[in-house]
Amino acid sequence: MAGVKVKWDERRGVWVARLFIGRTDDGKKVERQHDLPDAKTEGQAIKLAEAWEASQYANGLLGGALLYNLLNEFIDMRSLKGYSPNSVRAYRRFAKYVSKYLPGVNARDVSSFDLSRFEQRLLTPKDKGGQGLSQNSVRGVHDFLNATFTFFVKMKVCDSNPLLSVDKPKLVHHDAQALNIGDFRTIEAQLKALLKPSIINRKTYRKAMNAFAAWMALETGMRVGEVCAVRNCDYSKDAQKNKNPQIIVGGTVQEETGKKPYRRNETKGRVSRPITLNKSDIETIDGYIQLRTSFCGELPPDAPLITFDGGYCRPTTISKAFKRIAEQSGMPKGFTFHDLRHTHATWLLMSGVAVQEVSQRLGHGDAATTLRIYAHVLPGSDARAAAVFEEAVNDVMASGESVSG
Repeated sequence: MAGVKVKWDERRGVWVARLFIGRTDDGKKVERQHDLPDAKTEGQAIKLAEAWEASQYANGLLGGALLYNLLNEFIDMRSLKGYSPNSVRAYRRFAKYVSKYLPGVNARDVSSFDLSRFEQRLLTPKDKGGQGLSQNSVRGVHDFLNATFTFFVKMKVCDSNPLLSVDKPKLVHHDAQALNIGDFRTIEAQLKALLKPSIINRKTYRKAMNAFAAWMALETGMRVGEVCAVRNCDYSKDAQKNKNPQIIVGGTVQEETGKKPYRRNETKGRVSRPITLNKSDIETIDGYIQLRTSFCGELPPDAPLITFDGGYCRPTTISKAFKRIAEQSGMPKGFTFHDLRHTHATWLLMSGVAVQEVSQRLGHGDAATTLRIYAHVLPGSDARAAAVFEEAVNDVMASGESVSG
């Protein structure tokens, strides 16, 4: 027998089988217990226990395994298949919520009601015994569990997917925050001032480096991980070899516990894209490179453009540094590094650049994503709709045709 043991329960007068099925997140041993009332001897109990143990397995996986353990097996498989470390970290966090609020729960036995109560607990504020997550965060947990149970059903570990009967939390869409003209001028002036320190040392160079990262996001719409991933070889200003001077965005920097940050040769949107630069952009980039060379020395073509010691910078460190710049510049409360990207996209759309073009520049998977995030800033969309309708009605009235439903 692999993990099943039998024991005589003196008080109840029955043989009992106990099967080890795993451990909780805090290391506690979890067993399933099954009475064997038909067993008269220890030998009979062992045979019945073995048959019961066999019934608990499905396709080589223990059908009675803890949900938490199976979730981590699922996550391990996704990690090996190349899922981004950021996604894997989020999945691990979701699994820990399961361990916390559904300890010892069997994957085959968990019900829709159990999972509905679980999601409600995640939404409940911490001071009332819950996790205090936002509705969007719980939606992420729901989607993750739905994917895992779909896989479990496919692999015949579970008979059905209980998430199908659980109401999916609705996503709450927040309007992207963008700078107005006054704040834009202020932050751009502050960033460019930091790029020209009077004295170059570790402190002033780091400030310049952080400012340049923010300037890149504001001027190109790149995500912070993409900004950190741009290499010397990704920057080209030779208009004879390329139609336009540009930066190729084809990767993002990842952070994992216990590892140095590294470049993943794929963006969040899985789209490699060129970003065209103008003359002013090139002057700013070249000026920063000169500053970087004076501090770091000459770096190879595959070295990151934004670096302190020749290696990749942590996106979280760059984002935190920008918070200080934003506060010192008097930016709106809560304005983040990612809002620089929102500002870039918003200004393009309000200036009449087509949604498809903005989508390509931002590296979205499709234009629908761009529309969902920035629909509120599209110029005159409602006015155009009213004008088109009025024109249609006038045409019908002028021709004397009738309109029927």
